[in-house]
Amino acid sequence: MRNMKKYTTILIVLFTFSLGMVSCEDYLDADPEMGIDGEVVYSEYYSYKGAVDRANWLVMNYVATSSNWGAYVGAMGDEQQAVKADMPVYKSINQGLWQDSNWRDFGMNFNSETNYGSDPYYNSPAGKSLKAIRAMGLAIENIEKLTDFPAEVGASPTELKNQLLGQAHALRAWHMFEVVRRYGPITLVDTTGGERKTFSSEFNFDQVKPTFQQCADLIAADCEDAVKYLPNRWKDPTDVGRLTKASAYAIEAMAYMYAASPLMNTEGDALPFGQDSYDETYAKKGIQAMVNALKLVNSGATRYKLYDKDSYMENWMSQDRAISDEALFQPVPTNSDNWNLPMNRSNSGVGWFLPQHDGGWAVFNVPTQNAVDKFETINGYPVENFSSADPSFDPKNPYDNRDPRLRSFIYCPGDKMYLADPGGGNNSTFENQAWSNPGDEGWHYKYYRGKSLVYTGYFDAGKWRKLGYNKYDNKWSQNYYRIFPLIRLADMYLGLAELGNEVYGPSSNIPEAVAAGIDVTTASQAINKIRNRVGMPDVRSEFLTDKGTFRDRIRNEWAVEFYGEFRRWRDIRRWRIAKNLLAEGIYEANVTKNADGSFSYVNKKLDVPRVFEDKHYWYPLDIKYVNMFESFKQNPGW
Repeated sequence: MRNMKKYTTILIVLFTFSLGMVSCEDYLDADPEMGIDGEVVYSEYYSYKGAVDRANWLVMNYVATSSNWGAYVGAMGDEQQAVKADMPVYKSINQGLWQDSNWRDFGMNFNSETNYGSDPYYNSPAGKSLKAIRAMGLAIENIEKLTDFPAEVGASPTELKNQLLGQAHALRAWHMFEVVRRYGPITLVDTTGGERKTFSSEFNFDQVKPTFQQCADLIAADCEDAVKYLPNRWKDPTDVGRLTKASAYAIEAMAYMYAASPLMNTEGDALPFGQDSYDETYAKKGIQAMVNALKLVNSGATRYKLYDKDSYMENWMSQDRAISDEALFQPVPTNSDNWNLPMNRSNSGVGWFLPQHDGGWAVFNVPTQNAVDKFETINGYPVENFSSADPSFDPKNPYDNRDPRLRSFIYCPGDKMYLADPGGGNNSTFENQAWSNPGDEGWHYKYYRGKSLVYTGYFDAGKWRKLGYNKYDNKWSQNYYRIFPLIRLADMYLGLAELGNEVYGPSSNIPEAVAAGIDVTTASQAINKIRNRVGMPDVRSEFLTDKGTFRDRIRNEWAVEFYGEFRRWRDIRRWRIAKNLLAEGIYEANVTKNADGSFSYVNKKLDVPRVFEDKHYWYPLDIKYVNMFESFKQNPGW
């Protein structure tokens, strides 16, 4: 009786679900676990569709509201820094104080399913995903009850049923991935008897944890089921952006890439924090899933495409549509409060992305010198501490002739940040003035240091902050959609480069790619596909000599291509490099204005915290849950 009470408690806390779908559609409020007859919910097409779409709304959307509360994740790693010392990310998360934290990315809390349900201010990603996992399990298990189909949709009952079933499998796969990449391997479905079912009240949660590879296989099984049922392309324009076969392969690929990564390469539980090498078996599984996704895209059967240089920024912002053609998976673009509709609100994007001097909050992130150093010269040479082996590199103009993505993503010292000159004085200056000469400081340096805020010399630019969206230009009504893709086509190419290099090396053929006839057949070709489309040259030959040397360039490319998308925090953990990397410190650009009007630049270490021990590779489980059990253990080190 005592054990049953424990199991029932954790079942209620972690795995129950109350369906209150965020929408203006009444049918989305149908809930078989709130006293409504399940026969009614699952027998009729629109109510069943509402139950499935609930898991779409529970997908994390980091630009769902004007507050952008999820953006703090960038400051957990080395690519961004929170400017304000009394914010939790600075005083707690960066200090390594994670135990029983429910702040944003941590915890499994779910406080509200109001119009703000997609905002991480109210619900943690894992908390939302746990609800979605159960909701999709129930939908899958009740598919045979669906018998009432509308005639006006223009599709057969079998087609409609397959669409719903495919989405349910793919969404459950994604939400399981969201939990395990934060908390490590956890049993999230009942696999008793070889099935994948929702938990019953009799399920015994007090079990030894599975391996990450076992979790990845469960995610992949859902993805493979999804592929059987999902279309390559949706016919109805209102369905564009929904999951497809390529989306399912992409989720499978991400799960296997993580399972192959050094942190997860634990040899059972013998090495709780992994090892430097990759798991070759799971790397090959990841390669095959990536190849499958790329083969579909290359065939022309899907709507997906890799944006070229001219349309590249439409990955994150567009006047035409709220769906990216490069996004294999992205959150639902709008909700009933219209926070993601065209950015014509005076406060749209204010929180976290817009600096205080431009009308934003005192709470926001700034890019670090660590991040800026990742952007190579235009000739493909690395840059470090304002120095490069590139003969054309000018240390007095260190931001010129760099990777074009640098100034697309980041405002550097001296860059113009406005459509018109604000005028200086009490207003901002036209350029980002970063010099620190005592008594003659640049405007922005003086402004932020005068407020005891961190200033690195940089501000975020174009991914989700449109030029003109500030209190000086006051061009809030340009009607741009903000987009936060969760898996892009670029993931498949860079993932193929990463895993292909680990298994086959930089320049040898990847047999799976050759057999599929896709547009790249080696790891180096895969990374160059992403570089070339923005105007960068192929990776230089001196970096293709061995796996280790090329690995560094691949990881550098991940940091550049996905700057500001909060991947860096997850990548440095799965690569098992976060501990040493963060111990090296966070850097700013120290700029000096010379007498002749030129500038000198050096890297300077900031006095900001980044406490990271081995235990921080995994988020800690809430101690009150762990204390309920004997076999189910806390994550190592906590």
